[in-house]
Amino acid sequence: MEKVMNRIWLLAMMAMFSPLVTFAQDDPEVRSVSLIVDELTGGTITKTGQVESESDANMVVVTLTVTPDDGYKITKDDITVYAVYPIPSTPASGTRSPEISGILTLVGSDPESLSASREYQVTIDPSLDIWIEKADFQLLVPANDISGDENSSVTWTLSEGVLSIDGTGKTKDFDGLVPWNVSDITSVVVGAGVTGLGANIFQSCTNLTSIKINHGEKVLTLGENAIPQKEGLTIDVPANLLNEYLIAWSGYAIDSENKVEISGFTFAANHQYDTFVALQDIVVPSVLKAYTITGIDGSALVLTRVSEIAAGEPVLVFTEHQEISAFYTAATDGVVAGSNLLKVAPEGGKTVTIGQVYMLYNDKFYFTQAGTIPEGLVYLEPQSQNGTRSFYSLDGDGTTAIDSQRIVSVGGQSAWYSLDGRRLSTIPTRKGIYINNGKKVVIK
Repeated sequence: MEKVMNRIWLLAMMAMFSPLVTFAQDDPEVRSVSLIVDELTGGTITKTGQVESESDANMVVVTLTVTPDDGYKITKDDITVYAVYPIPSTPASGTRSPEISGILTLVGSDPESLSASREYQVTIDPSLDIWIEKADFQLLVPANDISGDENSSVTWTLSEGVLSIDGTGKTKDFDGLVPWNVSDITSVVVGAGVTGLGANIFQSCTNLTSIKINHGEKVLTLGENAIPQKEGLTIDVPANLLNEYLIAWSGYAIDSENKVEISGFTFAANHQYDTFVALQDIVVPSVLKAYTITGIDGSALVLTRVSEIAAGEPVLVFTEHQEISAFYTAATDGVVAGSNLLKVAPEGGKTVTIGQVYMLYNDKFYFTQAGTIPEGLVYLEPQSQNGTRSFYSLDGDGTTAIDSQRIVSVGGQSAWYSLDGRRLSTIPTRKGIYINNGKKVVIK
């Protein structure tokens, strides 16, 4: 009987504790926190680890690996991270409200090189996800960078008193603080790719005596006080740009190596065209436009713009600077003259009949009267005669009617020469002594 009672007690105890044994199990597995990253420029951020927090059993610590691309850098202060409720698909930037769980704090120190890959950690409730709204990867900027905008790449170097500005684009403006020792600078050389100098860039260079500009195509844009008002400062520029610098920087000592002066231009009031014959192969100065006339299309002359002029080649020139009668340019070699309806009267002149050729007068090529075109003057000779057209306009009015009052004289002029024997394209307008009809003529 006693054995039976003991067995009943044991079965009762087993029944009492069997639920504990049946339902006892390990803690549930911690949910894996997802990383949601908007599109980034300049680097990547990935989740590389997750562990339970030692200090808070209800939180997890997530490791983020940050890798800048080549040429970029970043600090943890440049990364904005939010905790958000899980959403199945990655949202576009700004679709998750930061008020959901607020901004998370990244833990970890920035490395000595901000362009190196590094790890940061963030502690988060495992029921949430991590959303990186932005990460400002920054382009690495050299210590000597003085670029003015994102489209420019301009740097400086200083050696033995010479400050060199090189690269492409424009420099930034300066407010008195410059990255070089101003007292060490005696000269400046601006590279051919630099298109603009910022405000006050050389303003504090008290020992500056010269600026050399190697830009071959156009004048630099200048910020306020970019070129200091300094007595004795000389500026050396490409010869074909010398006129533009003379116009823009009047008051400075402007000069250029291997410059060629061309003169004898006459632009009538409110008219901007003239004809010209070069005495040597030259580059067209940038304040002029030069054209050959390569054909006639109905009522229009076909103008072909040229950047170089061969010696003896007649061209049509245009300028917006009518007050200038002499220009500076650079010599060049090997220019080949192309097809051209413009001609130059040969030695002894050219005898013509009425309406055979046209000559420029007030921006129109008019019928000439019968006579002899003086030696050295330029005229237009069509490939075939058109007796119904009295003139060709350069301003586009396309008039075709015959007008006997528009027939210009071919006489009254003979070639003009400078004292050194250079033949001019027309009557000189600058003061000086010239040769005309074998005699010295003083223009006052």
